[in-house]
Amino acid sequence: MQPGEINIDPIEGEFFTTEALGSLNDALVRESIQNSLDAKIGSGPVTVRFSFHDRLNVPAGSMEIVNASFDGISPHLSARHSGLQIEPPLSEDFEYILIEDYGTRGLLGDIFQYDDLDDDFKRNDFYYFWRNIGRTRKEDTDLGRWGLGKTVFQAASRINSFFGLTVRNDDRRTMLMGQSVLKIHKVKGLRYAPYGFFGIFDGDLPLPIEDSKYIVSFVKQFSVDRLEKSGFSILVPYPDKDLMDPKKCVKSVIRHYFFPLLAGQLIVEIKQGNKIITLDSVSFDTLLRNKGWLKSQREVGDVVDYVE
Repeated sequence: MQPGEINIDPIEGEFFTTEALGSLNDALVRESIQNSLDAKIGSGPVTVRFSFHDRLNVPAGSMEIVNASFDGISPHLSARHSGLQIEPPLSEDFEYILIEDYGTRGLLGDIFQYDDLDDDFKRNDFYYFWRNIGRTRKEDTDLGRWGLGKTVFQAASRINSFFGLTVRNDDRRTMLMGQSVLKIHKVKGLRYAPYGFFGIFDGDLPLPIEDSKYIVSFVKQFSVDRLEKSGFSILVPYPDKDLMDPKKCVKSVIRHYFFPLLAGQLIVEIKQGNKIITLDSVSFDTLLRNKGWLKSQREVGDVVDYVE
């Protein structure tokens, strides 16, 4: 940071700790699915998959891609004023959550764009996701917002970081970036701004990695299901411990998205290891009544009866 820059720490993470928004589970499910629905292409349903991982798909001694993905972040996480309550150890075996959508367009737009003040501005999902907080130009028909909503991904991580891998349906480009959001802090006497990026840089402008060899290795080692499939995958490393419960994820999906599920607009998969729970228009009613995901049988009946 330059000496004349205003000192201000990010406050958007507090948006997800208020009682009005409910649990972090609810916020993560609500924001990720809504933005996937807004990015729908074609006539079929949007599929969103939540995958819970307790270890990496990495052979012993083959940590090059993993180490590169977290290269240089440790001094910032351990800085005195980073804002982290506890710095989890960066080791070979760590938990992470993947949120992936299918039947969507991916993050479209000019990756070099860094402002939206010109009159001829064109819609740019990439720009608004990676380079804006609390600002959006989504259409009125889009219910989600790449404004504050996307900050749930950083809030979900104990190191306030996440990766995003997109395949775009228009030009088929595959792009990988990452973002870390801390507080203003110092490393070796230098003052750093809150927002850090994983990618390549054109001067001060962070750009996505498009090297196919690197991306293939990243996809393999983190078990990402994205290559050649348009859409967006988000990887949340070291998630909040409360998020690593697939049953809570199922409950949040049912609470917030029972209507698009029953209407055939949405399919949600919750995966842990070899076990997959699928929520769609066919399985929804049976799953609710037999598994007791909601608080009571009466609550289940109210939800189902409402949409029948």
